[in-house]
Amino acid sequence: MTAHVLVPVKPLAQAKTRLASALSPADRASLTQEMLDLVLAAVQAAKVGPVTVVSAHPLSLNGVPRFDDGGLPWNEALAQAMREVVREPCVAVVAADLPLLRSAEVQALVASVPSRGVAIARAKDGGTNALAMRPPGAIATLLGAPQSCRLHEEAARRTGLEAVVVDLPGLAFDVDTPEDLAAWR
Repeated sequence: MTAHVLVPVKPLAQAKTRLASALSPADRASLTQEMLDLVLAAVQAAKVGPVTVVSAHPLSLNGVPRFDDGGLPWNEALAQAMREVVREPCVAVVAADLPLLRSAEVQALVASVPSRGVAIARAKDGGTNALAMRPPGAIATLLGAPQSCRLHEEAARRTGLEAVVVDLPGLAFDVDTPEDLAAWR
């Protein structure tokens, strides 16, 4: 199946603020770019379809197109990107802070999407680190909300769509805290 992969990234000055006690703003920006490079490499190697970064910040993207979200909040920016750039029958949203992500996990996420429904990659804290849906925009993304994996499941079911939870190590591990950073390094 072909899926358009969207990778949302906050402006570097606002990225990884929960790491402020461990890293300077410049180090957080550098870390964000490093993880984005790893995620983009994994997503491109998965060869599931086109890839677009969704961000107001002009990042170094190694040839990946950027949808300028105009500084909208993440979920609004993703909805707009889905309306304006996604032409494929399926869309996947993959967080930019997944340094252990592997291309096979991106392929598994996309392959898990029901014919009408959502595949949700559960973060280790119960949040959502990635999700894929068919059709695009079938549900609103709720990234950043506490326990968003459960919230995405409930939203899919309320709209009559099937929801599948995907638990894979590279999709579950994100870097949000100094402990996460230490575990990765």
